[in-house]
Amino acid sequence: MPNLKKITPSKESKQRLTQPITIVSRSLGINSIVEKHSHSWGQFVYAHKGVLIVATPNEQYIVPPEQGVWLLPGIEHEVTAISNVELTSFYFDNALLKKLPSSCCVLKVNHFLKALIAEANEITNDYQWRSSDGRLLRLILDRLSLAENVILQLPYPKDSRLLKMLTLMQKDPSTNHNLEQWGKVVGASARSLSRLFKNETGLSYRTWRQRLNVQIAISQLSMGKSITSIALYLGYESASAFIHMFKVNTGMTPSFYRDKE
Repeated sequence: MPNLKKITPSKESKQRLTQPITIVSRSLGINSIVEKHSHSWGQFVYAHKGVLIVATPNEQYIVPPEQGVWLLPGIEHEVTAISNVELTSFYFDNALLKKLPSSCCVLKVNHFLKALIAEANEITNDYQWRSSDGRLLRLILDRLSLAENVILQLPYPKDSRLLKMLTLMQKDPSTNHNLEQWGKVVGASARSLSRLFKNETGLSYRTWRQRLNVQIAISQLSMGKSITSIALYLGYESASAFIHMFKVNTGMTPSFYRDKE
């Protein structure tokens, strides 16, 4: 991504929470990147507008509208805005974490939860936990505990050959090599690459590649690119083939994500 605007994480990441749930709202300009950091509490990141990429040491999460990322305490992460973003983060005291997922993930934000988050943006962090404002935040906690897990994360491989493949695919997404062809590029058999993908990402190469394509597509949609141009950019022979792949992997058509911008 060109011309990244780096943002140093605030000192708050090294402090203790003064409330069971703390709300932080902010704007990020396109191509802004909040540099790697971690903190001692759980965090739910939700973008009201725009698209975020949240990267941890092991996975990359793409966060379009209607979804948010749940991050465990102590997980180093980096946040990149691939469009202009308006976001809200909720910081959860560790005493509340038993209600929330036990691993980092993408959670679906339905209309009710979205309305609750909008209301929470009006709360100042000097609220009383047993007040109506505290009750609203406890309801958000309850709704997050029930939220559907959306499979939009991309597990990172570690093997140097797989990383070389990833770099080349990101550089030219239209490259649709099979594993035998990739083997000639990186110096490994198709069987070895297949085993490595499964061992290091938990996914088959085909599934992993489709998730990469979905992440690239959502990024392109956030920039206003047409579905046809994205299909060609990703090496699909037709827009309909691309739309089918996208819907199978996300449950939505590409236009759903574009229309939310």
